[in-house]
Amino acid sequence: MSEAQRRIPSGDPAADPDLIRAAQKGDAAAFAELVRRHQRAVYRTAYALTRNAADADDLAQEAFVRAYKALGRFRADEPLMPWLNRIVTNLAFSLFRSRKRRPETPLEPLIESGRQWSVSDDPAQAAVDEERRRHMQDAFAGLKPEHQAVLTLRVVQDQSYEEMAKTLGVPVGTVMSRLSRARTELKARLGIRSGES
Repeated sequence: MSEAQRRIPSGDPAADPDLIRAAQKGDAAAFAELVRRHQRAVYRTAYALTRNAADADDLAQEAFVRAYKALGRFRADEPLMPWLNRIVTNLAFSLFRSRKRRPETPLEPLIESGRQWSVSDDPAQAAVDEERRRHMQDAFAGLKPEHQAVLTLRVVQDQSYEEMAKTLGVPVGTVMSRLSRARTELKARLGIRSGES
């Protein structure tokens, strides 16, 4: 256990700056603790963008590799998660460009905004639910990657406009504009697909 880990209670988010400073000085255990603290959130963002467990694993791992290499340039008093989200989002965009395809889409958070689906005893309701899920997937897949990113960061990560701006490296006004356009387009696509235009 490193000196930084001994001094810092496990799970204390206010401790990130101390761990970052220790990692910047070469303390590998401090960086490992940062990975442990943030790996689920980074994976969740990667999975929300790619909708593929293998891609999400690869992107999360690569995000931490890149973070480790660039940690010396990171300001320890800044929040770490927006920076990590920005790295994983940029990696996802690079993956999509290299595949020349749209990302697979996260559905559950957008369909129900956190409500869990339960198994239905009614086959008709199950069919309706499956059709709704497919409509959402198709509509979300039709959005531009940057619109998918803002919706993912807002709905899945529950980031503020300021956090999203840091993650994406754009002004807050751009985030607000993209989010508004993304919501409008998603609603329009859902209306068109369900015949409610």
